[in-house]
Amino acid sequence: MNIPMDAVGDLLLQAGREIIMPRFRRLRAEDIREKTHHADLVTVADEEAEAFLTPRLEALLPGSRTVGEEAVGRDPALLGLLGQTGLHWLIDPIDGTASFAVGCALFGCMVALVQDGDAVASWLLDPPTGRLFMAEKGAGAWLREPDGETQRLTMLQPPSLAHLSGVANFRMADRDLAARMAYRLDKIAGVLNLRCSGQEYPAMALGQIHWAIYGRNIPWDHAPGTLLISEAGGVARRLNGRLYRAGDPPGGSPLLAACGEDQWNWLKTGLFDP
Repeated sequence: MNIPMDAVGDLLLQAGREIIMPRFRRLRAEDIREKTHHADLVTVADEEAEAFLTPRLEALLPGSRTVGEEAVGRDPALLGLLGQTGLHWLIDPIDGTASFAVGCALFGCMVALVQDGDAVASWLLDPPTGRLFMAEKGAGAWLREPDGETQRLTMLQPPSLAHLSGVANFRMADRDLAARMAYRLDKIAGVLNLRCSGQEYPAMALGQIHWAIYGRNIPWDHAPGTLLISEAGGVARRLNGRLYRAGDPPGGSPLLAACGEDQWNWLKTGLFDP
């Protein structure tokens, strides 16, 4: 299959330029509403960006279908498509909507191409800067700058647990796990939470942080980023040892992504194991 990597990237850039950024810091109160679950927000920009991307992505690969975050909000049964055979586009039109809604630039736009339940390509856009991160299964990961310059991504691997800083998002997760990590924070370099996996995974790929753990494993939040990390030389597995798959049902064992195999094992045994 010939995946149209640049064409998809161009569509994300167009959505960011023409739909998302014109709404940034210009939203009216009526442009923002709360979803019916998990206290999540949605804005008109989320809905318009997903509506823009859906038919255009499907046109790039005839016969493919789309699973978008906002579409699933209207019809939860759509999420089950990801576990079926065939090609599916997975769209998170604005990841970090809570930040976007209050004018904070920590948000992103993400797409993954899922084949038979596994992500085979992904795109993560930082709309304020126009930086585009891309990955293709078996072909690597790279960063495309706004001027078109590209950089192959290879993750740095610090030499010990004490050198590792990362992200912990335990929203709706096991509180005992969170407590174990909190008790052991003196073993690592630091921890933060940007409330946006669309910013956290690229930061990991660039070596700005070294790991992330997530308790809420919704596929549009993690399928694009886990492929990016894996193709840049990192590891994305659940704490029970299973590889993360886009077609997995939400929930289950927490997802730990790290800059390398050794680092993943240090984190699991040093921070999270009972």
